[in-house]
Amino acid sequence: MLYHVLSWIIVSFHTMFLSALAIIGLHWASPAYVGCNIVRVQPELTYLLPGPFDSELTHSFVNGTVTQDSETNDLLLSARGSPFISFDREFDALLGDNASITLVDQRTTHFAGEAGIWIPERNEVWYTTWINDGPTHIEILDLAGYTIRNLTSSRPIQNPNGGFYHDRLMYFTCLRDDSIGWPGGIVSVDPWTGHVEDVLNSYFGLKFDSIDDLAWVSDPSTNDSYLFFTDLPFAPGQNASDSRAPQGLWRFDPQRKSLQPAISRTDYPVANGVRFSKDHKTMYITDFGGDERARAFGLPARIGIPGVYTYDLDDSMMPVNRKVFSVARMQAPDGIRVDDKGRVWTAEGEGVVVRDSGGRAIGIFNSQYFTSDPVNFAIVQFALAGDKLVILGMDKLWVVGLAEKVVAG
Repeated sequence: MLYHVLSWIIVSFHTMFLSALAIIGLHWASPAYVGCNIVRVQPELTYLLPGPFDSELTHSFVNGTVTQDSETNDLLLSARGSPFISFDREFDALLGDNASITLVDQRTTHFAGEAGIWIPERNEVWYTTWINDGPTHIEILDLAGYTIRNLTSSRPIQNPNGGFYHDRLMYFTCLRDDSIGWPGGIVSVDPWTGHVEDVLNSYFGLKFDSIDDLAWVSDPSTNDSYLFFTDLPFAPGQNASDSRAPQGLWRFDPQRKSLQPAISRTDYPVANGVRFSKDHKTMYITDFGGDERARAFGLPARIGIPGVYTYDLDDSMMPVNRKVFSVARMQAPDGIRVDDKGRVWTAEGEGVVVRDSGGRAIGIFNSQYFTSDPVNFAIVQFALAGDKLVILGMDKLWVVGLAEKVVAG
């Protein structure tokens, strides 16, 4: 009992200490540069710790774990404030000898929240503000000069959230808000002219709860493209008694002008992020289920997992053969990207976690470093932009220079 009490005190002390550092460090020059700082943690410690030990679910692995082994504790302590936590040489190579970190902007609001989409032709990253702080808008980061501007569009876009760039158009999900009569849906934006077009907003007149994320995929044999999107089980200002379309994953076929359900909610309770492999043969879905998150959506505990599933795409470009790919340790995965080498990047409570194509975690861009409050305001989204990682840290916007180009332009 005494050991558990001491463990709790140690974990709580370090959490408060690091939070205090984050508070007094809020007024860094913008942009600010620091050198590479990788802490290497033996992968064996992710499944075999010297006992006895304790670990807090509400904190990250390195920030919430305490053992009776001083060497292990010192290692975890050194990793808590580090920007990079490595479990494998592949992650070391990804960063190189001197990965750059640039703090592009920092504000008192959660301005860098969702989307995080790179437009290679313009060398821009588009992102949206955080919906929990009120109506959202789109901001644009120019990676050439690290300048930021708001989107100027042909008409206002209500509550933009998830995004995807396809065939020279940006696509945004728009969160429903019944308090202002807004049904939500999906819109397209021409990045060169700002022209906005509606893509969809209902299924036979039934409104979607809250369309969250989207991704396009093309059939390699026909080059026909299909738009998949996820629908969360809630919406701001929504009346729970309203008629609504079933939640889950949906597919829009513009060739045949057809909107169809692709995967029902029985496969996972809270479908969130969606992306495809480079060869357009595999789909990745993030699930916000599990004990910690399910209750936040009014779902029974122990429904789903805070993890990532993979699906194969069949000859008709529909998902089949579900498999579990990974499970988040802290909170749940939200944003997801797949790089050109098949590595899967997810935004989780730990930070931006990088896994190889087999699901093995090789490293973490540590949320303790890149966010002011990783427990309450975790990294939700990010962007892969050539040889850069753009981290949306809620009240901070970061660019990390990588040693290799992870996605082609």
